[in-house]
Amino acid sequence: MRRRPLAGRNSSQTYTQLFRIKRPLLGCVGMVVVVSLFLIPSFGRSPQRFSEFSGRFDAKISPVLREELASRSANPEDNRLMSVIVQVDVDFFAFNQELDRQSGLENPNALSLVHAYSARLQAHQIRWLLESPVVDYVTQDVVIRSSSDTGGDPTGDILGSRRRPPVTPEDQNNVTLKAIGADQAQAAGYSGKGVTVAVLDSGFNRHPDLNEKRVLEVVDFTSGEPIILDRKKNHDDYGHGTPVSGIIGGTGKESRGRYRGVAPKVKFVQVKVVGEDGTGLTSNLIKAIEWVIENKDTYGIGVANISVGHSPVESYKTDPLCQVMERLVEAGIVAVASAGNLGKTEEYPEIWGAINSPANDPKVIAVYPLNTRGTATHGDDISTSYGSRGPSHLDGLFKPDLSAPGNAITSLVAKGSTIDRQNPDLRVGKHYIKLSGASMATAVVTGTVALMLEANSGLDVNLIRHILLLSAIKLEQPHMLEQGNGLVNVLTAVELAAVVDLDTHYVGDEVSPHWDLDGETVWVGGAFANGNQIVYSRLVDADISPVWGSGISWADGIFWADGIFWADGIFWADGIFWADGIFWADGIFWADGIFWADGLFWADGLFWADGLFWADTHQSLTGQLSGDD
Repeated sequence: MRRRPLAGRNSSQTYTQLFRIKRPLLGCVGMVVVVSLFLIPSFGRSPQRFSEFSGRFDAKISPVLREELASRSANPEDNRLMSVIVQVDVDFFAFNQELDRQSGLENPNALSLVHAYSARLQAHQIRWLLESPVVDYVTQDVVIRSSSDTGGDPTGDILGSRRRPPVTPEDQNNVTLKAIGADQAQAAGYSGKGVTVAVLDSGFNRHPDLNEKRVLEVVDFTSGEPIILDRKKNHDDYGHGTPVSGIIGGTGKESRGRYRGVAPKVKFVQVKVVGEDGTGLTSNLIKAIEWVIENKDTYGIGVANISVGHSPVESYKTDPLCQVMERLVEAGIVAVASAGNLGKTEEYPEIWGAINSPANDPKVIAVYPLNTRGTATHGDDISTSYGSRGPSHLDGLFKPDLSAPGNAITSLVAKGSTIDRQNPDLRVGKHYIKLSGASMATAVVTGTVALMLEANSGLDVNLIRHILLLSAIKLEQPHMLEQGNGLVNVLTAVELAAVVDLDTHYVGDEVSPHWDLDGETVWVGGAFANGNQIVYSRLVDADISPVWGSGISWADGIFWADGIFWADGIFWADGIFWADGIFWADGIFWADGIFWADGLFWADGLFWADGLFWADTHQSLTGQLSGDD
């Protein structure tokens, strides 16, 4: 949902409509009376009356905020402030000034790219806004959180526990790079040189593996306004942004290369959006993304890593955070975001359909964390218990898009930070820390995109996305709504990026659809799901494992090509991969029980088992409505 000024609309007429209740009073008693009238609660005295009111405006208010207002209406004395984001359908800046003048609202914060503002309001003020014809939508200004899990996944090996593992010649980070072919891409000379990554997280601390010379800017948005920080000082008081940056581009200097990142020569723009406790506000993240878009050319930003987000509370179509992420992608910046760590709670050991915002947006690459169990080969790769599973909440889109190693990953420590102080047993030597979560997996994919852009700086967002999805390695054990289109395949993605013709989108026969890994043949997936469509290419070969997650086989009607090389493959201008022998339709039966057409039909028993669907619970929403006084 894009908000634009209404052309040809008379602004004074618009304001008369907006303030029609107050306008007759202005000439008689002045501003004092207007402000007083604005502050008089008008909900009525019973939940039933509020229910009758809210039913008329369901399309203009997010479901969770509506429930909160209904609850508060039972107590007329409840005048606590709630943090909300209001989207309007008029000339944005003029509306903001008029609203401030008329109502006396405290510090409305402009979110210009989504034609909205954030403010702290009482319940009756929100109702007043809902009645305005120029207010499109009101949602809560949700608390965002980083997507790391310091506990790891208790699914087998010592690397998933909180005990510090013994140092071995080939430890987890060497395994991670080897498992996805990143070590081979680096050996071929790719390092991310010349590419800039924007990391929207908790900030950055200087480290021997990533010094300030590679950081072009550090800007703090935790107050809602940009504050430029000194790159030579430490600012990551929570301790999350530093290890995320290390996975993307640490050099591994202090570990003799053992704990190096995927793209060890990238440059960074560090954007701080969460504070010392690992939380922040959605509105501040929106403003930070706006800043990244505005400064894209200044710093040469090609990809943004968003390892923060909030639990799904509404459709991506009305979520202002998703809307600004779409603007980020439209600006030519690849958006890689954490799918989240909402896969379980203490009460529910398995939850489905809880992809974080903004990863639930179809234009954003959502990443799920896998557990490699300490080996490079893929026969024993499993899902993590904590990673957020698909499909997307309410919209039912195929998510996550990709998976990557995310369990017990060693990276840079922000010494003295909250995470470091609270988890001393996770330290690995003096300079590193071992963390788990979708944040770690997201950083792996971001580093991959940096290598692709180094290989071919002319790649557009669509080409990068579809190369990543098509080349991903499909695994047998994790469910397809956990692994997504498969495990990120760094080697093949970079090789494809290097040879694709940007004018014709032609892919020749220079790239093999498989590579060797310790005696295991690693095949590209050769097909991908995107939103609510599936594309099969001629690269789907009979020699590739026909199973993609939880024993669900590929449909029978696939064209089986020789699968030896990428032959006659073309990326069309609309971003959809096309090739000779492709199997394509508007609606495709995919195995037994899933029908992809305009939406999704989930067969009974497909993935429910003992799990819980996100729509049945909002366990993670407790305490997330911010700004209550």
